[in-house]
Amino acid sequence: MKKLLFLLLALGSVLSYGQEALEHEPVANKAEYYVASYNDRKDMNDLIDWAQDFENWQNESGLYDSMASSLLVPYFINDTSTHDVVWLNIWPTSTEQYAGLENWLTNGAKLLGTLPVTNSQVVDTWQWAISAPEGEGTIGMVRYSDCKMKEGVTGRQVFNAYKNFAIAAKEKGDNLGRKMIFPSAGGTEGDFDYVYALYANKASALGAGADLYWSAINGSDEDVALGEVIESCSNYRMYSSIDIKAAK
Repeated sequence: MKKLLFLLLALGSVLSYGQEALEHEPVANKAEYYVASYNDRKDMNDLIDWAQDFENWQNESGLYDSMASSLLVPYFINDTSTHDVVWLNIWPTSTEQYAGLENWLTNGAKLLGTLPVTNSQVVDTWQWAISAPEGEGTIGMVRYSDCKMKEGVTGRQVFNAYKNFAIAAKEKGDNLGRKMIFPSAGGTEGDFDYVYALYANKASALGAGADLYWSAINGSDEDVALGEVIESCSNYRMYSSIDIKAAK
């Protein structure tokens, strides 16, 4: 199955499959990934300063109240020279996302001219949230991987298995977030069905979650069931994350 199929799934065109008995209903949201490198003599401090100007600009319209923003910095990655940072915007709906985009295209040129980075790729995605970490965060971490489903398995079945796994893991003390991500416009082509994100609101929590998996979750019924619907995951890469703006 190709990514176009899963874009249609995320849009809600095909959210049920015949008479499948699925326990969990995914709720789709939107996310934009701006992959960038710093301009000459610019760094993270300049981008954070620009982010404050951007937030002040956003407040003028109120169109961005529902948008959350963060910065992702490559850490464990196979080629750190490809980019310096990823700006991530998360929206609850496509309607709100594209209303904000229209305002940006109409009124944001002056602010865009002061952006201290140059984007090399911009990706529009749909996301299905599986779990979210509880508590306050500091410097977070997120790990992405490109995953394929087994032949004949649907996205809904994979989501259902992930959801059951996350619920069982939480009962063991897990506090990690998980998402299935479906790249659409701007996405890198590849032999995968979705991108899986595993994240923590503190870097230490991601390490603790890994140890917990091997000591208390590996081999559980929910872990085995998850393995029965996923063919493989590859191209693992990890980023540190800093919250820039919370949704109101």
